Amino acid sequence: MADINKLDILLPNSLQTDYSSTTGQQPSVVEGDSFSDILKTALSSVDSAQHNATTAIQQALNGENTDVHDTMIAMQKADTSLKMMMEVRNKLLSAYQEVIKTQV
Repeated sequence: MADINKLDILLPNSLQTDYSSTTGQQPSVVEGDSFSDILKTALSSVDSAQHNATTAIQQALNGENTDVHDTMIAMQKADTSLKMMMEVRNKLLSAYQEVIKTQV
């Protein structure tokens, strides 16, 4: 149950094997982190994946990077992480609406 609370699946950098391109280390969620800290970490990871994809696309368009495979992987990681974050947002909104509907 503790693994579910860590929200490791939200962190797109956990899909990477090379962490030197972002912060140099794998983002992690510590047991004592608050929920807002976990969401901030997840959002920053999604932003990082989007930035990496944009950089890879710009390098491919400028002819600096001829490896289309890496560019497509970066784009898919960014897309997958954004979709996952949107689903988490939808679930949070749904849970909030259910809490609001409950009568005290």
